[in-house]
Amino acid sequence: MQNSSLIHDGITIKLIDSDELLEQALTDLNLSTELALDLEFDQHRYTYGFNLCLIQLTSGNGICYIIDPFPLKDSQPLYDLFENEHITKIIHHANNDILLLDKLGCNIRSVLDTDVAAKVLNYERSSLATVLREEFNKEIDKSQQSSNWNNRPLTEAQLKYAAIDVIYLHKIKDKLIDEVKKQGRYHWLEEENRLLESLTYSEPENPHLKLRNAFRLNYFQQFVLKGLFAFREQMAKDFNKPASYIISNETLVDLAQNYNTDVHEWLNHTKGVHGALKKPKHENLLKQALNQAIKDAEANHISHDYPENRWLRPTRTPETEMRKEELTKVQKAIIAKYGEYASRLIITQSVINEYSQTGKLICLKRYATEIVLETAAEIGVSLPSPSFKDTAR
Repeated sequence: MQNSSLIHDGITIKLIDSDELLEQALTDLNLSTELALDLEFDQHRYTYGFNLCLIQLTSGNGICYIIDPFPLKDSQPLYDLFENEHITKIIHHANNDILLLDKLGCNIRSVLDTDVAAKVLNYERSSLATVLREEFNKEIDKSQQSSNWNNRPLTEAQLKYAAIDVIYLHKIKDKLIDEVKKQGRYHWLEEENRLLESLTYSEPENPHLKLRNAFRLNYFQQFVLKGLFAFREQMAKDFNKPASYIISNETLVDLAQNYNTDVHEWLNHTKGVHGALKKPKHENLLKQALNQAIKDAEANHISHDYPENRWLRPTRTPETEMRKEELTKVQKAIIAKYGEYASRLIITQSVINEYSQTGKLICLKRYATEIVLETAAEIGVSLPSPSFKDTAR
C-alpha cells in the first residue's frame, strides 16, 4: 500500500514509512501524556530470529500511526519516546513487546499493561478481544492475527488489524483502572508494571538441550547435537528462515543420536529437512559440521554415558508435606477472597513447592507477600519472614 490514510471506526490510520514522516509523527506523539502502543513482530515463524515488523501508536486524539521500521534509518528518536518516564505507555500484554525492545536496546518506561489490569480484576480470560467484548460489547476481526508482517507492501486489512490493537486501549485503560482503584488493588498493578519494565532479553543457555528428547541422548550425542544445532542456526540465518524449517527439531535430535549415518542417504530419505540442504554445497557443509562435532567430541574424551535423570521427584518427608499443606491452605483462602485468576498473581505453585522443599518463603512481589502473610495470620498458619528477589535491572 502506498503511503496514505485509512479510516476505521472514526480513527485516521497513517502509515509512517520514512524518517521524515516519523519526525512529524513524533512531534505530535511527544505532546501526549498517554500513548497506546503495540508491536507486530516475527519470532521464528516466517523468518530467522525475533524481529520487529511494525509499531502502532496513538495518543487517543483520533490519529493512529502505523510505523514501518524497515525503511527507517534511525529508530532512536522512537526509542527515546518509549524511554520517556513522563509519558504512560498503555500496552495490552506487554511481555514480548518489552523483551523485543530490550533486545533492540530500548528500556521502555512507564508501562501500564491492561492485560495485567484485567488479571487483577480476576478476569478468567484477559485477551484484548475478550476485554472489548465483555466491557464494550465490541467484536473485533482477528483474521490477520497470523499474518506475515514481514511482507511489503502492507495491505489495508493488515493496517486496520494493527490499528485495532491500540485504538481502543485508552478506553479500556480508563474502564479497568477505575475498577482496579475501586477494589483497592491499584498498588498491585503499579508493582506488576514495574516488574514488567525490569524484563530483559537473553538468549537461552544450551538451547540444543531444550529440544524435545535431547535429554535422552548420551553425553557424546549431546555434544554432537550442539555442533549440529550451530550448523542449523547458521543455515537459518543464511536462508532467513526459522531454524526448525531448515531441519526440524525431532530430525536434528535423530541425526545426533545416529551420527554415524550416511549423510547423503539421510538427506534424501528423511522428512523435516529443507530441500536446499540436498544441494551438494550444503550437503558438504552438513557433513563437515557433523564430522567436526564427532572429532571434537572424541578429542575432548566426551563420555558415552547417559546423564542422570534431571527431573527427579521432589523429596517428600513429613516436614515437606506439612509445609506444602500449610501454604496450600493459605492459597485456598486467597482464592476465596480475591478470586481464582487474581490469586495467580499473588501465589503460585512454584512458591509453594519452594517453601515445601526448603522452608524458605521466596517472594518477588511486595504486595503479594503482604497478602500471603496477612492471610496466613488470619487462618492461623505461621510462616517465616520472606526473602525478596532483587528484580532491578
